Amino acid sequence: MQTSPLPVPPNSALALAPNANSVCAPTQLYDPRTPYRPTPFVPPVLLRAVRTVPMRAKELAGALVVAILMDVALWHGDHAEVGGFALAFFFSTVPIVAFFVAHKWRRSTRLIVLSVLLAAIATRSAALPNFTTTACGLLLLFAFAIAIRSPRLFLVETSLSAFSTIGRLPARIKSAYAGVRRLTANTRLRGVSVLPIVVPIGLALVFVGVFALANPIVARGLDAVMNAVASIGLPPVARVFTWALFGLGALGLLRPAFWRLRTPTANVTKEAKPTSLLVARNTFVLLNVVFLAYNALDAAYLWSGRPPAGLTTQQYSHEGAFWLAIALALLTVIVSVMFHGPLAHDSHTALARKLAFVWIGQGFVLSLGTYRRIAIHIAYSGLSDLRIVGILGITLVVVGMGLVALKVRRQRSFRWLVRWQLDAFALTAVLYAVAPTHWISAKVNVARITSGEYRPVVHMFRQSQNAESAATLLPLLHHEDHRIREGVAALLQEERTDLRVESQTGWRQGNLVTGRTLAALDAAGPLLDKTTAGINRYAASSVLFEISRVANNGGSLEEIRAIPDAEHWIGVGTTR
Repeated sequence: MQTSPLPVPPNSALALAPNANSVCAPTQLYDPRTPYRPTPFVPPVLLRAVRTVPMRAKELAGALVVAILMDVALWHGDHAEVGGFALAFFFSTVPIVAFFVAHKWRRSTRLIVLSVLLAAIATRSAALPNFTTTACGLLLLFAFAIAIRSPRLFLVETSLSAFSTIGRLPARIKSAYAGVRRLTANTRLRGVSVLPIVVPIGLALVFVGVFALANPIVARGLDAVMNAVASIGLPPVARVFTWALFGLGALGLLRPAFWRLRTPTANVTKEAKPTSLLVARNTFVLLNVVFLAYNALDAAYLWSGRPPAGLTTQQYSHEGAFWLAIALALLTVIVSVMFHGPLAHDSHTALARKLAFVWIGQGFVLSLGTYRRIAIHIAYSGLSDLRIVGILGITLVVVGMGLVALKVRRQRSFRWLVRWQLDAFALTAVLYAVAPTHWISAKVNVARITSGEYRPVVHMFRQSQNAESAATLLPLLHHEDHRIREGVAALLQEERTDLRVESQTGWRQGNLVTGRTLAALDAAGPLLDKTTAGINRYAASSVLFEISRVANNGGSLEEIRAIPDAEHWIGVGTTR
């Protein structure tokens, strides 16, 4: 017997219900509050489940090795020690582990450059590390781990990947747990799986602890066992905590997250607005006039060597290098912003492009004037670490102007420019971190003081307090002016005492430069003692400071020679 289906009202919920064969189809359901207005039904969004990929045995072993290497490099007994040899050991061994643990790696120029820079960081750390060296080393280490797997990531993507890796550490812990569980389940001892052994033992220990709280006999027995274990020697809580941090860092380093920025497709057919074209043309015309006037001013007073009346060449160029670097940096920003979006691809911007190239050319001329100002300062009072920073900073700005010109010529995106400029900044920072800037500065200044100049003496106070440059000052102990000899000897005696205290540490805090400098100062110890015998060291250094002050304030040679020596110096803490 066949039954006919019952009639269904056209506006009922059954009539509007989705077909059984349709999945998650949009449906309208009957709402009793509005019987004549069916409300739309939005099906729930089904999120794709993220599959946790268990870590391989190689990755787990690599994370354990990295944690052990960090512990060996940073911990000694119950306290942490961070120094040159420890950092060199860390920066030279961890990249090797990351390389061999990677599932597959890609050969690239970026990977080779990062390997060379990491080797330079490790060498510099062994010689004499500083904060910049350590910071650059950590950044390069993560960039190296990224470059093994993806050779096209720039500093922007690397930094974003680092923050993304921190955010995904819980997922990495889950993957490590899954990997350990799979490994223990598949590992067998004499045909028996390890997991059925480990889990019961762990649960049994938990219940033993609970029974110890309930029964004094069990408590005394457990206490005896714990005392026996404690007699062996347990690590401090801080060290156990750092083990956990080292393990998390190793998991993020060996399985980093990737953050790639999608390159937008440029709309070359979109035309720029007439107002934008007019703003760009007028801006570049006016700024070219301003830069031309300033370059002409420099040509008249700076390059000719004839400063304005009442000023010396050094006074005219004083503090100008920093602000000119700011002006050149603004140049790169303005050109980048002007040629961003439709203006970068519009065919009507030919005149604006030519004006921009002329302005960039004037920027290069202005950068030569900035180099000239720094050279004047160096010629006047010597070289310093800060002036080397200025040279590197101006060079970075010049590279940025070249990248901006390349962007405008090849119609590159603003993201392309930011990527390459940040990479250039990172490379400059690493070069500064590994370069012996204090040694170079002291070498130049000592040569000039030996030849009879007094103005570079102003840098002796800072360079005598750095292990990298202190031994370079030893030739000044034979200077013809006994005030220079006594002042430098007093400064080196103080540094010798400080280095002797620093050298009484373990191998982790040691470095090559400190040991070599202390050996050189100890070898010159008899001469240092002879030079400072019978004089007040504070008075000798005060005389040296007065000489540098008078010399750099434009004092004549007669005024410098009129300054008394340490024996006749009257000042705070000294007697006649």
